[in-house]
Amino acid sequence: MSGRFEGKLRQAAVEAGLNSVRSAEAVKLLESLGRIEVLQRGRRGRDTIIVINSVDEVVLEDAQTMLPARTPRKSAKLDYENLGRTVVDRLIELGRDDSLRAAQVEAFANESAQQARLIERLQAQLEEAEQRETDLRIRLKAAEGALSRAEENLSRAFGFNRPAGEPVRVEDDDAQAVLDILKAGQV
Repeated sequence: MSGRFEGKLRQAAVEAGLNSVRSAEAVKLLESLGRIEVLQRGRRGRDTIIVINSVDEVVLEDAQTMLPARTPRKSAKLDYENLGRTVVDRLIELGRDDSLRAAQVEAFANESAQQARLIERLQAQLEEAEQRETDLRIRLKAAEGALSRAEENLSRAFGFNRPAGEPVRVEDDDAQAVLDILKAGQV
């Protein structure tokens, strides 16, 4: 017979009269015996999903075969060889941690230096753009002044005695076209 359980394992354990440690041990035992297959563990609000392969009773012999082998306890007596090995292992571990931190600091420093160079380059480009803008504004003012003087010279050349900026109709069509072109560039 096969089936499926989907839900909160803790709630099912409470209903069966088991505490959470015992229910976890039971799930581990049944899974190692091949009686169930855990598809999803119930963590972070998710439901536990278990496929039930068999509902046969578990006999004591099956459960005992799954226990870890009992080995005689080592003596608690310290010897210099084990102590030295433990100290060396710990020093190696600390050295690895230190070199990892040093590599991380170096990578961060390189990244910071690249960012600083990028900022400097962008600031230099901004200053260049501002200088070009200033130069173009100066050239524009000079061109506007030259245009105004050219317009005055042209009106004097055609013999008009009028104040600058006063509209006048020119009798000659060619001269009017030249004035219109000059005025169009001024706007």
